[in-house]
Amino acid sequence: MGKQANGHEDNIILFPGLVTRLVEKGMASLKEKKYYDALRYFQQSTEMEPTHPQARYGLVITNIELNRLDEAKRHCESMLREGIGQYYEVLQVYVSLLVQLGDYEQVEMLLETVISEEKLPPKMAESFYQLLEFSRQMTSPNGKAELEDFTEDNFEGIGNTEEWINLLEQGKPDQQWGAIQKISQMKKEDVLNTCRTFMKGENNNPVLKSYLLQMLKEMNVEDTIEVHKFGKSFNVNIGNLEDVFHEQFGTSVLTKLDAELGQESPSLFEIVQQVWWHYLFALYPKSPTPSDKTVWAAALHSLGFTLMGVEQDLNEVTSRYGVDKEEVIKAVEHMKSIEADLMLIQSERT
Repeated sequence: MGKQANGHEDNIILFPGLVTRLVEKGMASLKEKKYYDALRYFQQSTEMEPTHPQARYGLVITNIELNRLDEAKRHCESMLREGIGQYYEVLQVYVSLLVQLGDYEQVEMLLETVISEEKLPPKMAESFYQLLEFSRQMTSPNGKAELEDFTEDNFEGIGNTEEWINLLEQGKPDQQWGAIQKISQMKKEDVLNTCRTFMKGENNNPVLKSYLLQMLKEMNVEDTIEVHKFGKSFNVNIGNLEDVFHEQFGTSVLTKLDAELGQESPSLFEIVQQVWWHYLFALYPKSPTPSDKTVWAAALHSLGFTLMGVEQDLNEVTSRYGVDKEEVIKAVEHMKSIEADLMLIQSERT
């Protein structure tokens, strides 16, 4: 028997359900924003049952809420290394932490490896491709130059909504990303007012607007706001926003394309996957037209060879997919025009 002089035993006999109860208390404290209480409950849980997935994940989320990002990152790394919890869910949080910490090269290396080796769940593929694209921009020569001029210290002293939205509108890409992270922690009313202003701005980045729309959706905002994208203004009811079309339609197009191109040229298929998700995310919440998966699969097939500098007979491609040539041309041109607009916006920021 273990000694009990100090109130502890070497061999602890747990009350049935004690760990579960502690985890429940941790989740309740987290919901009530009693973060230090939550931290204590999750720590106690993991001391008793080190591999409890919900307790370990609770440590990650609580440390994020306490702005202890390095500690949250450490917990994510151990969960991934030990295979604890839902792999892609933990990976998504881990990648987001790396972006917030400015470790873009690690994000790029990690996501390139994951994407090349595994089939991503549709719900997460779009987000991973966007984070990969963002990290590539930040590790490019222009992005690195911006990082040399910017550190987390630049955020000190920024305390009100007006300053954050100014940074969101006028800042460099990494500053804008940091502003989005900060804005997501504000009160719902302040977040909505901030987003209303940004969404109407004609020169604001459409991809950042997509991130903000999804953020508002996750915050259960149900208001209608005006959005300006690619020369057009329209109203969006946040409560009615659906990711399902983008996920289901986007995945159905890639499934069709994979059947034709995946085996023939895996590397090219990988490239056009990224182009496709980037296009859909920039377009969000609008849907691509026509809503014919075969047309878009053919368009991506054609665009892929163009990006590789390889000439291919468009008639051969459209015949292979059994689609109208003019519709494919329009689809390709629209993807090119959206990408050109995004590159122009990016160049104006640098």
